[in-house]
Amino acid sequence: MVNFRATVLGAGMWGVVLAQQLAGKKARVRLWEFVPSLAATLTRTRRHAHVPGLRLDGSVVVTDDLAMACRDAELLIFALPSTVLAATARKIRGLALVSARARAVNAAKGVEPVTLSTMGDVIERELPALRKQVWTLTGPSFAREVAQGIPTCLMLGGPGGAAAVTLARLFTGGALRVELSRDRVGVELGGSLKNAIAIGAGILDGLGTGANTKAALLVRGLAEMGRLISARGGRADTIYGLAGLGDLIATGTSAQSRNRTFGEKLGRGLTPARALAQIPTVVEGLEAVACARQLCRRHKVNAPLIDSIWRATRGADARGVLTALGFRPGE
Repeated sequence: MVNFRATVLGAGMWGVVLAQQLAGKKARVRLWEFVPSLAATLTRTRRHAHVPGLRLDGSVVVTDDLAMACRDAELLIFALPSTVLAATARKIRGLALVSARARAVNAAKGVEPVTLSTMGDVIERELPALRKQVWTLTGPSFAREVAQGIPTCLMLGGPGGAAAVTLARLFTGGALRVELSRDRVGVELGGSLKNAIAIGAGILDGLGTGANTKAALLVRGLAEMGRLISARGGRADTIYGLAGLGDLIATGTSAQSRNRTFGEKLGRGLTPARALAQIPTVVEGLEAVACARQLCRRHKVNAPLIDSIWRATRGADARGVLTALGFRPGE
């Protein structure tokens, strides 16, 4: 993979870690950061404030110039918040710099609120030159752990064949391993929906219930995820892999999870606004659970747990999650 030209869009925690991973495989990496001052700081220090211990390789070119970042790229990696991915892809299309031979990997987790499209679908819509050349990389992957060299397995969902094998090899290295799946829809929805269920797991922690209750929630949540993936055209059994069950275990049980932490604060009685104010980075599950509820209503999927978590994030009594599991608090 020497001299493979890769552009990582988004210099957040995950973007910086992926850029470093690719640099370790001798790829020619450009890392795009939207905010000029942050790009300048990263260029100077080679460090990210929220990823202690990682020092970005000197070969990685950090820039706030989108045209410069994307020019001649063989691979575009979208490590952006889902809320800005479409707009960024649209700007790239306007630059007319994406070649027909380029490929894209989505590393963002989320669903577009209005259209309810997955992030891979959004990339194909905004960059039609990349149609049928879009994959999604997801799975249980706290950026700090990957940066520390902790063994991590991810899933790359998208078209099969030689291109998929090449991409998997590009990301695989050190403590990181990548497996392949042809079910991009299932992989993408699994990565998004688990954030919603993780909020519910945190709510139970805040309410003071034990491991028994959380196990029930994870199982029920997984079943709702599977029904929704199937209704959306994916494979229900994808939820039993890294992009479903694996990611849900990590996000629903770890103290590192912002989504679980947000839910825990709700369970302790904080309002959604106060809970968010105490978390310094983006809580992706807040939008994920709203989109999940919309998807359920659109596809007529019965998902009482997702509905109860959504209500809790809008200020309803967090004990409604227990009710959705079949319990009656106080009885």
